[in-house]
Amino acid sequence: MQQGRTESSVKIESMSRYIFTAPGWPKSILILVLLGLLIEAISWRLSPQYRFFGILCFILPGLAALITTRPLITMIGRHMTWNRSALLAVSCTLFSSLITLIGLIALREFLALIFAIALGFIFGLRLLILVSIADYRINRVIVPALIQSLVGYIGGLFIFPQPFVVLAPVLFLLFGTGFAILIWLIDRPLYRAFRIRGLEFLNAFIAHLTDGSRSMEEFFRGIGEEAFVPQVSIFCRISSSQFRMFIQDRWERSVVETFLQYCAISSRRR
Repeated sequence: MQQGRTESSVKIESMSRYIFTAPGWPKSILILVLLGLLIEAISWRLSPQYRFFGILCFILPGLAALITTRPLITMIGRHMTWNRSALLAVSCTLFSSLITLIGLIALREFLALIFAIALGFIFGLRLLILVSIADYRINRVIVPALIQSLVGYIGGLFIFPQPFVVLAPVLFLLFGTGFAILIWLIDRPLYRAFRIRGLEFLNAFIAHLTDGSRSMEEFFRGIGEEAFVPQVSIFCRISSSQFRMFIQDRWERSVVETFLQYCAISSRRR
């Protein structure tokens, strides 16, 4: 029984290295383009009004997010690989495609609203993910989180009528506020109990596992307290050819008393 548990633990530990491993960025780009072309093909068959919908609102926003996320994260002093940036972009493209397909297939008259909801959702999702893996401070990751939705919004201006212009920014604000509250609720209990930010620890932990960063040491150093250990060193010559050193690190006895005891012991040994 014990051997079986040990083997199971070893398997789980060996699988943990895949949790934060992102596939290569060329694979992510391929999936992103295929998703955009799928939306383009469906929208083309439904109505000529939605021509280039998949390209303008899915492929271009995904590629823009892929290219700009890593440099923007690097500018705030954090690290993010191209593979992770591509994986985040294709994941958000997948979610927005699934939400938009509902409008394309079943609720075509509300397609502008559903696409605006999809853009707002992926904005909040990117905000949550970037806060978890890059920087726990929302104000520092809000711009890279907004890139994909913003480019999708610009593309939607060429496809949808006038109400979309106002509707999408309102939903950006609603979803951004909702996910910001969710992030606050996740982080608040640990901070209230121990004055430790859980998302900051998660940032440091992921950086330690994936990049070999020293962020974990800096995190624990930041939450620790300085400790001063009193120490006194006394040197005395016992003979012409020998030096003795005694380290006194307890304040319960006086320095003079300890020095006299040490000298008495040394005299007996001689």
